[in-house]
Amino acid sequence: MDSNEGRFYIGIGAIIEHEITKKILLLRRSSEVDFARNIWDDIGGRMRQFETPEETLRREVHEETGISDFNIIKPFDVSNYYRGERKAENQMVVITYWCQTIITDINLSSEHDQFQWITPGKALTITDDPNLHRTIQRFVEEKRIGKGQTDN
Repeated sequence: MDSNEGRFYIGIGAIIEHEITKKILLLRRSSEVDFARNIWDDIGGRMRQFETPEETLRREVHEETGISDFNIIKPFDVSNYYRGERKAENQMVVITYWCQTIITDINLSSEHDQFQWITPGKALTITDDPNLHRTIQRFVEEKRIGKGQTDN
């Protein structure tokens, strides 16, 4: 057994939907960060030991956007993600939540340099990150299923 086997992080992600416009919030990662520079991203980060997933979600949303007033609708996706090359210390299991807010003013952290409220369809056309693309597609599916529209 490899000494790193079984070692991974839990990541928490958020798709924040504006309750009125139904647009979602995307953040562009700064050119100054150590990973995934200049790409459009959702909100998220690593869960700290002794935090619950919801505590991590609230912390990360506030740290990255300044938003503290939002509703957690539900977790809608779980994925496996590597922050860099495929090795144990880069692996994260990510739980992504659907959240809603009426807040539009954003106070970005130093991790990001731009934000935009955008329709999910338009977001799919601007993202270069396959993980975010998959997450947005899953979000769109979740919303459609929630409205009683199935694939059948």
